[in-house]
Amino acid sequence: MPLGQVELALRVIAGLFVIVAPTLLFLGLWRGLEAMRDDELIEQVTQRAETMDRSGAGRDRPVDVLTDGSASPLSETDLSIVTCGACGTPNMQDASYCQECLTELE
Repeated sequence: MPLGQVELALRVIAGLFVIVAPTLLFLGLWRGLEAMRDDELIEQVTQRAETMDRSGAGRDRPVDVLTDGSASPLSETDLSIVTCGACGTPNMQDASYCQECLTELE
């Protein structure tokens, strides 16, 4: 084979490799992820989500642990809160800056 045909054959082989290799790697990754999938865990999460939807627990507003005394970790300890003078957000006493507006606390 003349040199031009060898070079052309190498370029075609390299082009095929560039096109086929990523596809094969993707398919291998897909198969590997399917093999590692934990169907029991997925079923538990689905059941928990359906239970929350039926009970309406997911529709409530999120609990603010700093202002809600029943859910606050601060109510179980000796820590107290400091309210930001700029935005009114409650922060822990040892905080230097407000967690909401980043204003320096006094």
